[in-house]
Amino acid sequence: MRLVSSISSLVMLAALVLCLTSCQGKTLGEMLWPDIYDPYFQLTEQWSRKGVVRMGLESELSFIALLKSTEWRKAYVARHARLQSFSAQETEKMLTDQMQAHHEATDVVLAVASTNPDHSRLTHRTSRWRILMLTGDGQQIEPLEKRPVHWSTLELQAYFPGYHQWQRYFAVRFPPDLVGPLTLVISGPPGKTSLVWDAYE
Repeated sequence: MRLVSSISSLVMLAALVLCLTSCQGKTLGEMLWPDIYDPYFQLTEQWSRKGVVRMGLESELSFIALLKSTEWRKAYVARHARLQSFSAQETEKMLTDQMQAHHEATDVVLAVASTNPDHSRLTHRTSRWRILMLTGDGQQIEPLEKRPVHWSTLELQAYFPGYHQWQRYFAVRFPPDLVGPLTLVISGPPGKTSLVWDAYE
């Protein structure tokens, strides 16, 4: 009897899911894993690069770097405006501010995760990590600024698809109008990783 009951429950659940997907015009995958199919998250993934520095057999430092292109900034404004119920005027102002920021600097959001929290403190006075941007015209550029991002968990979940609780987030700024391809190099005593964007505007 229990087996029959379990099968009946599964059939009813499957029917309910199929009904919901057909009624809302969504695929089953979109219903079960909405983040994967979210256009904003997909675009964020396109402008993100991942790297790993291994420290022995059981320890590693992982990096996810998001390069804020004009395409990404526009999508970020649209998402933020929708989530915060912005008026058209508020949305336009935010878009103007984002485009101005783009003309003033090349911005990267860098997420760092480690099994040892001390290793992911990129801006601490004792940190031995170095960050550089290599450009297509042969320049090696130091950041103008490195600072922690103090966003709430809800904000990080809403805007960064790869977020998890072991990450630390940093804002890294370089001069504007860099010539691509761009390579972000993160190096320290355990090793280094290089993250490449072939195109950037």
